[in-house]
Amino acid sequence: MLVKSEFKPAWWMTNRHLQTIIPRTYPIKSLFKPAIQDFELSDDDFVEVTWSHQVNKIKPDQPIVLLFHGLEGSFDSFYTKRMMNAIYQQGWVAVLMHFRGCGAKTNRKTQSYHSGQTSDVSEFIDYLRQRHPTNPIFSIGFSLGGNVLSKYVGEREDSQLDGAIVISAPFNLSECTKAVNQGFAKIYQKYLLDKLKRSTLEKIEHLKGSDPRLLDKETLDSITNMTDFDRLVTAPLNGFVDAEDYYQQSSGKQFLSSINTPTLVIHSEDDPFMNESVIPNESELSPSVRFELSKKGGHVGFLAGNNPLKPEFWLETRSIAFIKSLLTEKK
Repeated sequence: MLVKSEFKPAWWMTNRHLQTIIPRTYPIKSLFKPAIQDFELSDDDFVEVTWSHQVNKIKPDQPIVLLFHGLEGSFDSFYTKRMMNAIYQQGWVAVLMHFRGCGAKTNRKTQSYHSGQTSDVSEFIDYLRQRHPTNPIFSIGFSLGGNVLSKYVGEREDSQLDGAIVISAPFNLSECTKAVNQGFAKIYQKYLLDKLKRSTLEKIEHLKGSDPRLLDKETLDSITNMTDFDRLVTAPLNGFVDAEDYYQQSSGKQFLSSINTPTLVIHSEDDPFMNESVIPNESELSPSVRFELSKKGGHVGFLAGNNPLKPEFWLETRSIAFIKSLLTEKK
């Protein structure tokens, strides 16, 4: 179902770049003491996981909400910490799975995370379901993490999730790399590229030339756009023929029609990371998908309210309301 969003931007935040940038400037502290776990994967690598509760103290009926961050995100990203706080305040359990290499440690294998890497997600969700068989389990994915989540729930007939929320996902990866290479959006591209190149250099130094697919530092330094990064780094490290092969296989839009899990998609028409090509037609959505489209909101922004000193972080409001509606239906 494709519907008009009820989101109304703050009167002082109608510009898409302000919606994207300003929410990151509000300070946020964790309301809980994070519990850290290294989750071992089947290929002998690992991902770092951050919990809002000690795992052995989770009650058998306590809802668990699994979060996936965006490109080069982490527990310290404003949107993940805020959402985890909101979940914790409901008396639920929040858990963030860092993608490979996005935690405090460099991962062991050459393989990196990317927009279509669902095998790690699948392993961790299966683990959650086995360890907590009676708990309702939901998931929220931001940006790249939203694309990964939409692909995951579209790939599996039974996702093991009771609901999913996909926020500002780059459903058409090829077009999104073009969008961030134009105009003011180049600022976002440079910011993300700098982070990607730093983390890739750490991997190169950590693995010390053990894999010929890894670039030398000079070639890495010469990369100036996302397409070249995906061509020279993402694709070869993860078994794709080239960047376009990666984009075609991993773009989440093609999986929206096969989703069986109740899924809310939150998206803004003015997202500066994207263009209109990411927005599906009604016919491209399964009956399980509610795609809420707003005119304004930027990228993982959606700031509302009348007081600039105390804004409403609407993504949290809407996400909590959606999960509550699904919990009510289960009763």
